[in-house]
Amino acid sequence: MKRLIASEFQRIFENRRNQLLLVFYLGMIILMCIFRYISPQGSYDGVNYNVDLNRLNFSPFAFYDIRVELVYLILPILFISSINYEQSIGAFRMYVTRPYKKYEFIVSKWAALTITTFILMFIAFIISTIFGYLFMPNVSSVKFYKIQQKFSMSGALLYTTKFFIIQFIIALCVLSISSIIGLVINNSIISILAVIAALVGLSLYIKLFEFLDKTTEYGFHVLSNTAPMSFYITLISTLLGGLLVSIFLWQKKDYLY
Repeated sequence: MKRLIASEFQRIFENRRNQLLLVFYLGMIILMCIFRYISPQGSYDGVNYNVDLNRLNFSPFAFYDIRVELVYLILPILFISSINYEQSIGAFRMYVTRPYKKYEFIVSKWAALTITTFILMFIAFIISTIFGYLFMPNVSSVKFYKIQQKFSMSGALLYTTKFFIIQFIIALCVLSISSIIGLVINNSIISILAVIAALVGLSLYIKLFEFLDKTTEYGFHVLSNTAPMSFYITLISTLLGGLLVSIFLWQKKDYLY
């Protein structure tokens, strides 16, 4: 299994399209940091609860400006390019005849993509945090959404770390949806478009999945203990259901179709 994960991980980062996506992602992070520097205000819910930005609360609001590109473009392309890679190039038979249990192939893809997603979140966390500490107003403490206590520098850093962990977990829901669609539709272009359409439809028209669009808002809700129980149920169900359905679909797949 370790070799499968390592092989998949290497393939992800050797893919030319993924390399361009990474450059685009880095550029977006830097541009959004500059934008927030020029316009140093943020909103916890996108409408109300406006707040002046400083070095301690900068990162979550910088991430807010790249979440759309990440959820609706970067992650679907990244996930689909891995999930149905063998099918799209006609090498599925060669791939699954290697000496591993069949389910290990899809699990290794999930593992490699989970690590990759974590790296993307970590990059955003590091760049935005460093940018905030270097260029934003210096304060000794800060308050966050619906939390009465003030956070010191270490407390704010811990809060921000938890915030990005929540964003990482939500991003894995995109993996669940992408995985199922990618295993049903062999054509990578159609799969990507189908994933984007599914994400738009779920997040904008089904309230239970609105967290896919309002990722940062739900991050603040979780950390202030104001997130509804339905969010946690939907999140866990999507993650576990996506993995189990993906394993089932992969097991049923045959190299003849």
